[in-house]
Amino acid sequence: MKILIVGAGIAGLSLARRLDATAHEYTLIERTSSWSCDGAGICLPANAVAGLDKLGLKQQVVESAHQVKTVSYVKPNGKVISSASLLEEPLNQQPFLALPRVKLLELLRQGMDNKVRFGVTIKRINQYDEIADVEFDNGHSELFDLVVAADGINSQTRHMAFENSELEDLGVTNWRFLIEQDTQGLEPTYYLGSDNFFMRYPMPDNKVYCYAHVLDKSGEFDSISDKKAWLRKRFSGFESKVVSAIESLEADTPVIQGRLKAVASRDVYSGKVVLIGDALHGCPPTLQQGVGMGLEDVHCLADLLKTHKTTKTLLPEFKAQRLAQISWVIDESNRVIHLAGKGRSFIGRVIRNMVIRKTGPANVNGWRKLLLWDKSEHS
Repeated sequence: MKILIVGAGIAGLSLARRLDATAHEYTLIERTSSWSCDGAGICLPANAVAGLDKLGLKQQVVESAHQVKTVSYVKPNGKVISSASLLEEPLNQQPFLALPRVKLLELLRQGMDNKVRFGVTIKRINQYDEIADVEFDNGHSELFDLVVAADGINSQTRHMAFENSELEDLGVTNWRFLIEQDTQGLEPTYYLGSDNFFMRYPMPDNKVYCYAHVLDKSGEFDSISDKKAWLRKRFSGFESKVVSAIESLEADTPVIQGRLKAVASRDVYSGKVVLIGDALHGCPPTLQQGVGMGLEDVHCLADLLKTHKTTKTLLPEFKAQRLAQISWVIDESNRVIHLAGKGRSFIGRVIRNMVIRKTGPANVNGWRKLLLWDKSEHS
């Protein structure tokens, strides 16, 4: 087939690498004019590392990453609510790794410089029974058998080709940043506040990935200018390790601000256009499944391309294999955000913490379920 891949991020690059070993012809476009270096930290549970292993990149990722062994949910004062080991089955199927996002992208970009058309976007997709006629913003048009949208949660391709393309706003504003700090003895720690949350994650080279969020239904915190001062004030009641992390922010440290949103639709394909990665299942990072699910999409689609000669059989089968799992990930990720939001009231915090104390860290429970996922039960 002649395939267009839209977006040279993690999912798009991974699919291109898989297609390099096939007879399929692909075109990979990226809207930015060159490789970008955006993003803070990225966390890779076992299924994500397994996906990278299939690309032949596991060893390089391991050498560039920090392996974590336990996860703890704690109160703002640091008192542990619940913790879990990542060295127990089935969580130990692969090492749990954490690294700066740009490091992972650098590995995926190896040998890909001449395979990407930079600064190109789609203007229109005209679909016919057997083909998709894609018009680009440079006035050029081209025919493709399959268009793969790997252009992220705010996918423009999804907006063009799907009727229900909107995102659900979960009413949470968040901030992400990397700081220089001693990581000796640090394991992933999640601080559950009232209407606020903070995470500290060890990275290689004594870097710590920090994530903070606050319930913000109206979006009043979207335009905070002095982020360090605001975060310092908002998290002043948390233990000293959190306060110290915020104080470590330098004037030139990039702080990425955003809103937690989730893909509302469960549409997987429309005509000759199929979604993968965050374009298909973008949602809050509560289960840290952005990379894992994206790679599972890639490998599923690439494997099906070996045996299906037309999209008429390929795309329904891709949907059948992926829909149940990605739907569960979106719903569960949203549920965990709603659970954390119960902390706005004293009774809500007591109930929330009791649930976590009894059932364990929500993200670890999610990873366990995904690693034991029986596709036959969900077909």
